[in-house]
Amino acid sequence: MVVSTKFPVTQKEEMKPFSNTHHLLKHLITLSLFALSGHTLAVTHLGGDVPYEDIKATVIPLIDAPKTILGQSFKYPTGTPLINAYNIEIPVGKKTSLHKHAVPLFIYVVSGEVIVDYGSKGKRTFKSGASYIEAIEWCHIAHAVGNQPVKIIGVYMGQEKPDQIKPEVCTKPN
Repeated sequence: MVVSTKFPVTQKEEMKPFSNTHHLLKHLITLSLFALSGHTLAVTHLGGDVPYEDIKATVIPLIDAPKTILGQSFKYPTGTPLINAYNIEIPVGKKTSLHKHAVPLFIYVVSGEVIVDYGSKGKRTFKSGASYIEAIEWCHIAHAVGNQPVKIIGVYMGQEKPDQIKPEVCTKPN
């Protein structure tokens, strides 16, 4: 996105350099609101001649935010943080074991389609582009459906001691 540094002028204004801080601040606020209105934020680009050129960051909406996919409230664990990100791939037709997570887990479905069975809370289908916070302390099974593997980015937000990242195996559904 190219943003012009020329601002519209009214009949009372002349096209001249900013003469005072108030005028400059007013135009900077207007430009900032314009840039933010598209939910696109620039990311620092230090290597180029023009900062932010050709770089944009678009918000990824979370389903049911700021709660888990089952509507659970959550908070981040205390202690020394341990945050791990994983590329997860589930082959077509494959199911995970029945498991649960002790910590918040951000899920982003990169490609494919997955059905997650939450037992008494029902099944949810997630397709490419979906993102959510996985259920916490709730047993579930994920099943890759469709004609391609499911590729997921999973970001576990736990604490170092005890290591809470590894999913726990469940013996029966909730």
